[in-house]
Amino acid sequence: MFVTVLGSGGSEGVPVPYCNCKVCKSGDKRYRTSYLIETKERRILVEISPDFRKQQLNHNFSIDYLFISHEHYDHVGGLPDLRNIMLVAKIKIKPIKLLISKRLHKKLLHQPYIVREGIRYFYNTLVRHKKLLPMIMDYGKKYAFSDFQIQLFRNRHGRISCDGFLLESEGKSLVYLGDAGSLYQKTESLINDSCPDLLIANTPYFYSNKKITKGSRSTAKRLWITHHLGIDTISHLCAKKILLSHFSHRSGLTHEEIENLVSEYKNVIAAKDGMKIRV
Repeated sequence: MFVTVLGSGGSEGVPVPYCNCKVCKSGDKRYRTSYLIETKERRILVEISPDFRKQQLNHNFSIDYLFISHEHYDHVGGLPDLRNIMLVAKIKIKPIKLLISKRLHKKLLHQPYIVREGIRYFYNTLVRHKKLLPMIMDYGKKYAFSDFQIQLFRNRHGRISCDGFLLESEGKSLVYLGDAGSLYQKTESLINDSCPDLLIANTPYFYSNKKITKGSRSTAKRLWITHHLGIDTISHLCAKKILLSHFSHRSGLTHEEIENLVSEYKNVIAAKDGMKIRV
């Protein structure tokens, strides 16, 4: 099983237009976060970011399954491009099976209808035309697809829920936490009991709570509750390897500085766009 990091940036990506902060001027480049998991028989796209079009053109990958963790734009913003590919350009690619919780499926179907061409419109259109085939999943139940098994779990991300999963294939296991800001006890037990070969966590600010710059032009520092887990909490979980990703320019950390920080941990890797990991 392999994981390709298609994007390792936070919701704003790196660099941010018009920003003159240290990170944005460092030369670091990060698309919004997305991963491609390849088992022996299938390809699973994890999150469909607003940079999906660029990511697909860069890596030329096919998709058998799509997983979406929650409704924030940086995780669903590629749905308009997917609709344009499949329904406007009428490119003949096979329908994509969507691995999604019942909760999130309903939320995307019935989002507030602010504008005609919003995420609700694109999601409904893809489902209605059977280009996305929702595989509605219950939390805590193990499902078998082709050559892998997957179990969804649910955690908190600020005021909303965020889904993650445990995926197993050919004796290897992978946990994806998504944008979890805190773990329910059931999730923590699942991770520690399975002790996955790879755990992927989105940590925009590296730490759970950190003094960061508020806005690109401000020099004032303040304690920011990030609504994401950080290395201080994730490092205590059982995993053979831990991949940290989803880095924000507001962390104030360049990739080189993040790599220096993770070097203190034997099993932690800092994600970079284009990185490929054998699980």
